[in-house]
Amino acid sequence: MMGSHQPARLVETLGDNRLRTRKRRHLLIASGVAATFMGLLFRTTAHADLTLPASLILTGAVSVATTGRIIEQPFTVPADTWQIDVDMRYAGTDETPTFDIGVRGPAGIRGWSTERRDHIHIDRLSASYGYLPGPLEAGEWHVMLGVPYVPAGAQGQYAFTVRVSDRPDAPRPVLRSSPGWYAGDLHAHSGHSDGYHADYFGRRVPVSMSELAAAASANHLDFLAVTDHNTVSHWIDVDRTQAETPDLLLLHAREITTYRGHFNAIGERRFTDFRLTAERPMRALLADAAADGSFVSINHPWVPNDEWCAGCGWSDRDAGTVGQAAGVEVLNGSSPPRPGSPGDWPGWRFWADQLNRGLHVVAVGGSDAHDPAGGRPAVGQPTTVVWASALSEDAITAGLKSGRVFVRTIFDGFVDLVATNGREIVPMGQTIGAGHLTLRAHVKGAAGQECVWFRRGQAVASTALSSGDQTVTLPVDAFTGDWFSVIVSREDLPSLVSNAVYVGGSLGARR
Repeated sequence: MMGSHQPARLVETLGDNRLRTRKRRHLLIASGVAATFMGLLFRTTAHADLTLPASLILTGAVSVATTGRIIEQPFTVPADTWQIDVDMRYAGTDETPTFDIGVRGPAGIRGWSTERRDHIHIDRLSASYGYLPGPLEAGEWHVMLGVPYVPAGAQGQYAFTVRVSDRPDAPRPVLRSSPGWYAGDLHAHSGHSDGYHADYFGRRVPVSMSELAAAASANHLDFLAVTDHNTVSHWIDVDRTQAETPDLLLLHAREITTYRGHFNAIGERRFTDFRLTAERPMRALLADAAADGSFVSINHPWVPNDEWCAGCGWSDRDAGTVGQAAGVEVLNGSSPPRPGSPGDWPGWRFWADQLNRGLHVVAVGGSDAHDPAGGRPAVGQPTTVVWASALSEDAITAGLKSGRVFVRTIFDGFVDLVATNGREIVPMGQTIGAGHLTLRAHVKGAAGQECVWFRRGQAVASTALSSGDQTVTLPVDAFTGDWFSVIVSREDLPSLVSNAVYVGGSLGARR
């Protein structure tokens, strides 16, 4: 637990720039005026959704007498702490002073925010702009408040809310709070693994997070998962770049890469060891990776294991192993399908085979881009589109798991498949009772293409699309164990791939 309120420490800046330290006790606010201030201070906050355990409020006062000082507020960090989160609130006169904020641990200063009062997060793997990640040593830590200047007559009260947790449960940004369809790329690489390109002089240089983010924004994506192989070193760049990219959500993710197959973990909270052993086979590794709430999806399972990419194909195809995954990549920009009849593309066929085994896994896609400036595959080709409650990492991860998801290769293409029995309407990813159903596919951006209807992986009908915004239907008599999906295609290549609506009781556990 957190330590109790302790005396604040002041570091005064002298005229000769020498520093001397002295202790000064700040009393907790007890007067009626102060109580009113505290009520106003914490009634509404910019980070009202931050709900972490073990919080402590550290308070104090500023006035012209504190100009040029660094006020240090101590707090205790217990052993095995994973993360520290700090927020500051201030209420005072109309002339608000300028503040700097920092955090100091037993081993030294972990960061400093010059003229910023935004949320501070530090954990073992990542940290806010201006702060260093790493182990959080037990002992006395300090929040530092730098007071460069306080206008004459100005005075007020500040409060730091400090939270610690032994779990990787830090709040992550919410870029938009409204529900809707959000489009993104679930598979891309930076220079933290094998994302490289040639610079102006022909030298091989690593792809930066900013380059990937710029490419995603240029292609009108809402989110991007940078899935570097087996490392989380890029998470620092994810957090840094997120701060400068307010319209594009960057997901914490990783491509867990083994010599028996690759899979993505989207929305990761911790590092999972990627090594397979006799005691820890692929089935256990998948379960371990998903244990923190990640959306785990098998990547490019159809690709052969050869000298081009050892381990790219998926070796462990038993239901017990595949069933530990929540999704399957059916389209991959680095290994695009060859022209052929809808339903014959190997990624989609692998997915359909799993559904026929009773597994409810979600079809997704990703570019697998390694060089955003070097041509194909472009970031966002293909794109995964998710119905989510908000544009946030938690909401996108939950939306992926729900299965109300489709994959597109055409810009602004859209498909939403539902089933109705006249009493209820069930979206993709969910189950409806057996009986007479009407399938309804709402398709946009695919005029002149063909919508092919599938039942248990077999084409049963097709509908020509004559409009750029069209709803097509198919009546069916459905039985327990059936599932239905659609593919919109042109010239024997996929444009839009829906997920499935399931019929009757689930034949397999849905993750």
